[in-house]
Amino acid sequence: MKLWYLMLLCAMPAQAAAAACMFTSNVKPFQADTSTLVDNVQIPAPEIEASSLTRGIGGGATCDALGFMSIQLKWPRGSDYDLDEVGFEYRLVGGDAPAGLLPPGVVTSPVNGRKAEHQFTWQDLPTDQQRPLRLELEVRAVTRDRQRGAPARVRIEAPGS
Repeated sequence: MKLWYLMLLCAMPAQAAAAACMFTSNVKPFQADTSTLVDNVQIPAPEIEASSLTRGIGGGATCDALGFMSIQLKWPRGSDYDLDEVGFEYRLVGGDAPAGLLPPGVVTSPVNGRKAEHQFTWQDLPTDQQRPLRLELEVRAVTRDRQRGAPARVRIEAPGS
């Protein structure tokens, strides 16, 4: 009986390692009523400081199949809103995004002064099926009182296999 418990105990870490990747995005839903948004050009567009996209490699580790995209934002000075008072809406305006890459609603992430980074993950295709990604995204600030600011655009490119 002791041998059976020992085998069960030894098998547990292997099961945990075989489970899905535990890495998650740092974005969370922005708590606001966004059912009907009103465009307001007085709300500035965020400044895109940097962007990156890393394709999944399809290896044997649990996170190898994930793709990662990072968008680093800087909130402009002089806005009536602080960065922690707005969320961000992402919209694809050019190219074909992989399924699950862009969030369906308005998101927010931890704020550091006037800067924030949004990290997104998606289940990428196996490397032999990957095609180059050429995306153009529109990013807009959204307030809790249903206002959507001016858009910023960011282009992201990543090679296929």
